[in-house]
Amino acid sequence: MASVVLSEAEKLYIVHGVQEELRVDGRGCEDYRCAEVETDVVSNTSGSARVKLGETDILVGIKAEMGTPKLEKPDEGYLEFFVDWLVY
Repeated sequence: MASVVLSEAEKLYIVHGVQEELRVDGRGCEDYRCAEVETDVVSNTSGSARVKLGETDILVGIKAEMGTPKLEKPDEGYLEFFVDWLVY
């Protein structure tokens, strides 16, 4: 897992925001944005999903392809994944 390095000023900003129950977007600490999740929204994929969170809308499609082994390596096939996403 990647680590995130914050400056002392950034840490104070976060701590004070939590203590004062403020968020950058003006919501309170217990206010949430409605989330919508749909699956299988793109017909020509192995799997797809659409997630709406507030004003963010994300569409993801995944295709998986299994290949047959080559003659010289009969125990080694392959599996390829293709992932496309759109955020709007």
